Amino acid sequence: MPTDFTMQGATPNRAAGNSRARPFNEPGRADFTFKHHPARWMEADGELLPQLARMSHAPGVNNVDHFGDTTRAEVQAGRGGWTLIPLETCPESMTPDGRSGYVRIYQGRGPIHVTAWESPRRLGSRVVWNRDEVGYRNWLRYLMAEGYIAPPDPSVVDHMRQQLQARRDRKAAAADLNPYARQAVEQIDASLERLDAAWARVDNDTTPAPTPKRKRAVKS
Repeated sequence: MPTDFTMQGATPNRAAGNSRARPFNEPGRADFTFKHHPARWMEADGELLPQLARMSHAPGVNNVDHFGDTTRAEVQAGRGGWTLIPLETCPESMTPDGRSGYVRIYQGRGPIHVTAWESPRRLGSRVVWNRDEVGYRNWLRYLMAEGYIAPPDPSVVDHMRQQLQARRDRKAAAADLNPYARQAVEQIDASLERLDAAWARVDNDTTPAPTPKRKRAVKS
């Protein structure tokens, strides 16, 4: 009986196979939702910006049920004074890749959930993360400008100043004999000046800025 060569198998699509991204040598990270508390602010280059935290979606962790339902975690966050920041608060114009939403997923030893302003690159067997701090801060300003996050309360800024002043007082006590303490005092003084400048930039003309505390002099 003659051999029938009319039946043909599929050829391997090796080009497509080679184009698949190799997973990164890094463990997976759970999905998350950004959240903000009115007491959490940071001074960045003379500007007050909200300091966001992440509500993890990892099943069975921090009030997320074993099926990944975050309803209870969201309720608990709200009771604690946190405001959840939805994905849709980040438009395409705010991200480096021109896509909306602030979460991106890369493949490692499991899905790696990171922000839109983080991207990995390989360095041998290591993974190095590039971070677009300028772009991220632009989005924080956008959240404030669009009303998703209210300006900081004066008491929060006053507390930040009190913490800096307490650190300064501790270092100033040893600054006469310790050059490292003297340097620390100078750095804290610079931080206090930046904080005052940051508060002055806040668009809250109806509320006076907290009164700066008098600095303890350091002998030269």
